[in-house]
Amino acid sequence: MKNMRHLRGFTTVELLISMSIMGIVLGLAIVEFAMVFNHNSLMQANLSADQNARIVMAKVTNELRQGMPDLTDFPTSTTIVTSPLSGSASTVSFYRVHNGPGGLYTPVPTDVNNNPVPCYDLVTLAYDNVAHTITKTVDLQTNSNCSTASTTTSVLARNVMGFTVTVASANGMLFDVDLQTVASKGNYGIYDLNSQVAMGYTQ
Repeated sequence: MKNMRHLRGFTTVELLISMSIMGIVLGLAIVEFAMVFNHNSLMQANLSADQNARIVMAKVTNELRQGMPDLTDFPTSTTIVTSPLSGSASTVSFYRVHNGPGGLYTPVPTDVNNNPVPCYDLVTLAYDNVAHTITKTVDLQTNSNCSTASTTTSVLARNVMGFTVTVASANGMLFDVDLQTVASKGNYGIYDLNSQVAMGYTQ
């Protein structure tokens, strides 16, 4: 019993110091966790923006490759690529010939006089800097082979912060495409992607 009298517990000051140290350690751990979480979120957002940019670029270049280059007088003597002809723009329009039987490419004569004109569309890709989208409008043109005209508009891409198409060759066949996208969730940064595409050739 005599020895037990000399045993002592933690004083109030010691408890407060211990709690303060534990609070500091816990606070540092929380800060470190938050930094790791934010870093992972940033990496995921950048990866998402990268993937979105590549998907959008693939869609845009695929549309342009299906267009008619300015090499013929199809369907009239006017310019085939209506916009842009010089400089750069966020809207580009071009003619696109319908595929033939079996999905095969329809040959287009370089001189349409006394030749049947195949069915074709006027396709317009337009950037909306408010909705941050690229829309595709397909205007089915009428002629002796295609008597029914129709116009449809759809969203080709979302989360687009910038879209520019620039003529890259004198013959109007090469185009530089520049676009900027962000992740579908969060706005950590903008991913910039450039590509050059050649418009489809006549046969």
